[in-house]
Amino acid sequence: MLMQHVFRSRALAVGLVVALLLLTAPATQFGQQARALAPAAAAEAHGSLVGFVYAKDMRTPVAQAVVKLRDIANMKEFASRPTDANGMYTITGLPQGRYILGVTAATGNFNFDYALIIKSNEMAKLSVALTPGGKTTGEDAAAKSFFSDPQNVIGVAVFVAGLAALTYLIINMEKKEASPIR
Repeated sequence: MLMQHVFRSRALAVGLVVALLLLTAPATQFGQQARALAPAAAAEAHGSLVGFVYAKDMRTPVAQAVVKLRDIANMKEFASRPTDANGMYTITGLPQGRYILGVTAATGNFNFDYALIIKSNEMAKLSVALTPGGKTTGEDAAAKSFFSDPQNVIGVAVFVAGLAALTYLIINMEKKEASPIR
Protein backbone atom coordinates (compact mmCIF):
# COMPACT_ATOMS: atom_id res chain seq x y z
CA MET A 1 0.00 0.00 0.00
CA LEU A 2 2.77 2.41 0.95
CA MET A 3 4.74 1.37 -2.15
CA GLN A 4 1.83 2.28 -4.42
CA HIS A 5 1.51 5.67 -2.75
CA VAL A 6 5.22 6.43 -3.09
CA PHE A 7 5.32 5.61 -6.80
CA ARG A 8 2.32 7.83 -7.46
CA SER A 9 3.65 10.82 -5.57
CA ARG A 10 4.37 14.07 -7.31
CA ALA A 11 7.39 14.55 -5.04
CA LEU A 12 9.05 11.55 -6.66
CA ALA A 13 8.34 12.92 -10.13
CA VAL A 14 9.68 16.36 -9.20
CA GLY A 15 12.75 14.74 -7.62
CA LEU A 16 13.46 12.79 -10.81
CA VAL A 17 13.15 15.92 -12.95
CA VAL A 18 15.46 17.89 -10.64
CA ALA A 19 18.00 15.06 -10.69
CA LEU A 20 17.91 15.03 -14.49
CA LEU A 21 18.41 18.77 -14.64
CA LEU A 22 21.40 18.54 -12.32
CA LEU A 23 22.90 15.80 -14.48
CA THR A 24 22.53 17.82 -17.67
CA ALA A 25 23.39 21.26 -16.23
CA PRO A 26 26.78 22.63 -17.27
CA ALA A 27 29.30 21.67 -14.61
CA THR A 28 31.35 24.77 -15.33
CA GLN A 29 29.12 26.94 -13.13
CA PHE A 30 29.57 24.61 -10.17
CA GLY A 31 33.34 24.36 -10.77
CA GLN A 32 33.75 28.13 -10.89
CA GLN A 33 31.87 28.54 -7.60
CA ALA A 34 34.02 25.87 -5.95
CA ARG A 35 37.21 27.53 -7.18
CA ALA A 36 36.02 30.89 -5.83
CA LEU A 37 35.57 29.34 -2.39
CA ALA A 38 38.94 27.53 -2.42
CA PRO A 39 41.81 29.03 -0.41
CA ALA A 40 44.27 31.23 -2.32
CA ALA A 41 47.19 28.89 -1.58
CA ALA A 42 45.45 26.00 -3.33
CA ALA A 43 44.69 28.18 -6.37
CA GLU A 44 48.40 28.88 -6.88
CA ALA A 45 49.37 25.20 -7.21
CA HIS A 46 49.83 24.08 -10.80
CA GLY A 47 50.42 20.84 -12.65
CA SER A 48 52.24 20.00 -15.87
CA LEU A 49 51.97 17.71 -18.89
CA VAL A 50 54.90 16.08 -20.68
CA GLY A 51 55.16 13.49 -23.42
CA PHE A 52 56.08 12.71 -27.00
CA VAL A 53 54.38 13.24 -30.36
CA TYR A 54 54.76 10.43 -32.91
CA ALA A 55 53.72 10.03 -36.55
CA LYS A 56 50.97 7.61 -37.51
CA ASP A 57 53.41 4.67 -37.46
CA MET A 58 53.75 5.26 -33.67
CA ARG A 59 57.56 5.15 -33.91
CA THR A 60 58.72 8.22 -35.82
CA PRO A 61 58.99 11.34 -33.61
CA VAL A 62 57.35 14.49 -34.97
CA ALA A 63 59.51 17.58 -34.61
CA GLN A 64 58.15 21.16 -34.52
CA ALA A 65 54.62 20.09 -33.48
CA VAL A 66 52.76 22.23 -30.94
CA VAL A 67 50.58 20.52 -28.32
CA LYS A 68 47.61 22.58 -27.16
CA LEU A 69 45.33 22.15 -24.15
CA ARG A 70 42.00 23.88 -23.57
CA ASP A 71 40.53 24.09 -20.08
CA ILE A 72 36.97 22.78 -20.32
CA ALA A 73 35.74 24.99 -17.47
CA ASN A 74 36.86 28.39 -18.78
CA MET A 75 38.07 27.63 -22.35
CA LYS A 76 41.52 29.07 -21.59
CA GLU A 77 44.20 27.65 -23.88
CA PHE A 78 47.73 26.54 -23.07
CA ALA A 79 50.35 25.58 -25.67
CA SER A 80 53.74 23.91 -25.59
CA ARG A 81 56.83 25.11 -27.36
CA PRO A 82 57.46 23.24 -30.63
CA THR A 83 58.55 19.66 -30.02
CA ASP A 84 62.25 18.83 -30.22
CA ALA A 85 63.88 16.35 -32.62
CA ASN A 86 62.70 13.49 -30.38
CA GLY A 87 59.09 14.75 -30.44
CA MET A 88 59.14 15.72 -26.75
CA TYR A 89 56.87 18.49 -25.45
CA THR A 90 56.27 20.09 -22.05
CA ILE A 91 53.44 22.31 -20.80
CA THR A 92 53.83 23.74 -17.30
CA GLY A 93 51.75 26.06 -15.13
CA LEU A 94 48.44 24.26 -15.71
CA PRO A 95 45.73 24.93 -13.13
CA GLN A 96 44.00 21.83 -11.81
CA GLY A 97 41.11 20.81 -14.05
CA ARG A 98 39.87 18.95 -17.10
CA TYR A 99 41.39 19.68 -20.51
CA ILE A 100 40.92 18.68 -24.13
CA LEU A 101 43.99 18.08 -26.29
CA GLY A 102 44.96 19.09 -29.80
CA VAL A 103 48.21 18.96 -31.80
CA THR A 104 49.26 21.27 -34.62
CA ALA A 105 51.92 19.75 -36.87
CA ALA A 106 53.21 20.32 -40.40
CA THR A 107 50.79 17.63 -41.61
CA GLY A 108 47.70 19.36 -40.13
CA ASN A 109 45.66 19.82 -36.97
CA PHE A 110 44.74 16.81 -34.82
CA ASN A 111 42.04 16.87 -32.11
CA PHE A 112 41.59 14.10 -29.58
CA ASP A 113 38.13 13.11 -28.31
CA TYR A 114 38.92 12.60 -24.65
CA ALA A 115 39.48 14.78 -21.62
CA LEU A 116 42.66 14.91 -19.56
CA ILE A 117 42.58 15.56 -15.83
CA ILE A 118 45.48 17.64 -14.56
CA LYS A 119 46.05 17.72 -10.81
CA SER A 120 47.90 20.38 -8.83
CA ASN A 121 51.56 19.67 -8.01
CA GLU A 122 51.59 16.61 -10.28
CA MET A 123 53.11 15.84 -13.68
CA ALA A 124 50.93 14.00 -16.17
CA LYS A 125 52.60 12.04 -18.96
CA LEU A 126 50.93 11.50 -22.33
CA SER A 127 52.40 10.46 -25.66
CA VAL A 128 50.24 10.70 -28.79
CA ALA A 129 50.34 9.41 -32.35
CA LEU A 130 49.03 11.60 -35.15
CA THR A 131 46.69 9.18 -36.88
CA PRO A 132 44.58 10.15 -39.90
CA GLY A 133 41.33 9.61 -37.95
CA GLY A 134 42.27 12.41 -35.55
CA LYS A 135 43.04 14.94 -38.29
CA THR A 136 40.64 17.84 -38.66
CA THR A 137 40.71 20.88 -40.87
CA GLY A 138 38.79 24.13 -41.28
CA GLU A 139 35.79 24.63 -39.03
CA ASP A 140 36.09 21.08 -37.67
CA ALA A 141 39.45 21.99 -36.09
CA ALA A 142 37.69 23.87 -33.27
CA ALA A 143 37.31 21.79 -30.12
CA LYS A 144 33.85 20.32 -29.69
CA SER A 145 32.08 20.28 -26.38
CA PHE A 146 29.58 17.67 -25.28
CA PHE A 147 26.51 19.79 -26.03
CA SER A 148 27.70 21.17 -29.40
CA ASP A 149 27.97 17.72 -30.98
CA PRO A 150 24.62 17.09 -32.74
CA GLN A 151 24.64 13.36 -31.94
CA ASN A 152 25.05 14.04 -28.22
CA VAL A 153 22.31 16.70 -28.20
CA ILE A 154 19.93 14.21 -29.81
CA GLY A 155 20.95 11.60 -27.24
CA VAL A 156 20.27 13.98 -24.36
CA ALA A 157 16.90 14.95 -25.89
CA VAL A 158 15.88 11.28 -26.22
CA PHE A 159 16.97 10.64 -22.62
CA VAL A 160 14.94 13.64 -21.34
CA ALA A 161 11.87 12.60 -23.35
CA GLY A 162 12.13 9.03 -22.04
CA LEU A 163 12.45 10.22 -18.47
CA ALA A 164 9.46 12.54 -18.91
CA ALA A 165 7.37 9.67 -20.30
CA LEU A 166 8.41 7.42 -17.41
CA THR A 167 7.56 10.14 -14.88
CA TYR A 168 4.15 10.64 -16.51
CA LEU A 169 3.44 6.90 -16.36
CA ILE A 170 4.43 6.71 -12.70
CA ILE A 171 2.22 9.65 -11.73
CA ASN A 172 -0.79 8.51 -13.72
CA MET A 173 -0.71 4.79 -12.98
CA GLU A 174 -4.18 3.30 -12.73
CA LYS A 175 -5.27 3.18 -9.13
CA LYS A 176 -6.08 -0.37 -8.15
CA GLU A 177 -8.02 -1.43 -5.12
CA ALA A 178 -5.85 -3.00 -2.45
CA SER A 179 -6.62 -6.67 -2.05
CA PRO A 180 -5.28 -9.11 0.52
CA ILE A 181 -5.29 -11.84 -2.15
CA ARG A 182 -2.75 -10.10 -4.40
